[in-house]
Amino acid sequence: MTAEPRFRPELTAAEVWPRPYQQPVRVWHGSATSRESVDLAARYGDPLFSANVTNPIEPYAELVRHYRERRAHYGHDAAHAVVGAGTAGYYAARTSQEAIAAYRPVFEGQLAFQKRLGLEPVFATLEDFVERSSALIGSPQQVIDKVHRYHEQFGHSVLHLQADASGLGDARHRASLELFQSDIAPVLRRDIPDPPFPWAPVLAAPRPADF
Repeated sequence: MTAEPRFRPELTAAEVWPRPYQQPVRVWHGSATSRESVDLAARYGDPLFSANVTNPIEPYAELVRHYRERRAHYGHDAAHAVVGAGTAGYYAARTSQEAIAAYRPVFEGQLAFQKRLGLEPVFATLEDFVERSSALIGSPQQVIDKVHRYHEQFGHSVLHLQADASGLGDARHRASLELFQSDIAPVLRRDIPDPPFPWAPVLAAPRPADF
């Protein structure tokens, strides 16, 4: 890529590695609080990704609704609207009691960090965080139910899983990710449709034949 951007140094024959898997590469617009960002995504008919981390669902859902309304206003096919959403945390265990007990020290550490910064926590207790934030914490069925609840508001088909270890320890972290892959992801793939565009791999350009 060679370009002379407005807000950063120019690029000369710059390469991007690793190469993107999808073809064509999709341009996503991030959204947290700005209606202007949502409107920009709608104007160009691009996918929208909701941060969906700091607050309860309501302000994010309002922005997603605004995105869909503005897409229609700009004449884009509603069937091609694509929304993604983030999550504020993830930990799954076989039972909700086990998940809550394991995640409590993680939450308390996050809470103490916010207080040191002088921030007023949006969710003051772990129980409130699990109930009203986008965090996916609990048994596999509880995680599935919560994703569905958010899907009812967002209609999203792409999910960013906040899967950092966050002090859980290697064994718990790995077990939680394996549980997502074995018990949660197959249900979500079955129940929630893929985005309405192809996810084909980028194929290397054919090499000229040697003579």
